[in-house]
Amino acid sequence: MKRFISNIYKFILFVFLGVFSLTNIVHADTTFPEPTNYKYVNDYVNLLTIDEKERIVSIGKELEDKTGAQATIVIINSLDDVPIEDYANKLFRSWGIGKADEDNGLLILLAIEDRSWRVEVGRGLEGAITDAGSGRIMRNLAVPEFQNDDYGTGLLNSYSALCDLIAKEYSVTLEKSLNIDLSGIEDEDYEDLEAGDMIPIVIVGILVMLDIFFNRGRIISAILRAMFWSSGRGPRGGGYGGGGYGGFSGGSHGGGGGGFGGFGGGSSGGGGSSGKW
Repeated sequence: MKRFISNIYKFILFVFLGVFSLTNIVHADTTFPEPTNYKYVNDYVNLLTIDEKERIVSIGKELEDKTGAQATIVIINSLDDVPIEDYANKLFRSWGIGKADEDNGLLILLAIEDRSWRVEVGRGLEGAITDAGSGRIMRNLAVPEFQNDDYGTGLLNSYSALCDLIAKEYSVTLEKSLNIDLSGIEDEDYEDLEAGDMIPIVIVGILVMLDIFFNRGRIISAILRAMFWSSGRGPRGGGYGGGGYGGFSGGSHGGGGGGFGGFGGGSSGGGGSSGKW
């Protein structure tokens, strides 16, 4: 009788862990692409022409040269059911857009298959670019163009207007006449994460459940103990710091940017606007 009850308990635990593992897979931390060598425009779906990219880079470089602020565009295929606000905020922090001591970064994110856009504003620019202001610019200058599949014009117009607001905050004017030639800078290819990329996670989850079901979790316990001690934390070690998105906050991303340098470690508090077209 005791063995029967024990097996029932194991079965319930197995089902619970299965549901829990699948839930975690759906809500797993998103893996972000590396910044491209163009820095100010990161087109991972080859949506824009080289001329459109050069004009955007020209404005972004002039803005950074004159103010230190960093404004970038990111275009992806799909959010894979991740809320665009969460994706944009974590991407912003992961890349560290803007200066760490000023948080003066700005991100325009487009998800083509989801037909969604997001403007994420660094804390230091929230006074210059309000949530309502960024939303109004996107709805008036970008969305009508997006609806006509003219993404280049929509992005260029909205990016230019937002950069003007940043420049005004720093009491400078953008001439927008800087000549940029991207022909000598190789952009980077990008591949979306496919469902197949989740297979290793599923396999690990199954192995974990099998160990618990048939071996009382002995293997998992041994691995966790080994990891715990190898980290140098022992029984008296300090706790793990940070929570939420803290792991991304303030982290400078040295990669990407090509001849335009990397990002500066800026962060965002979640301010901005989002919508669809």
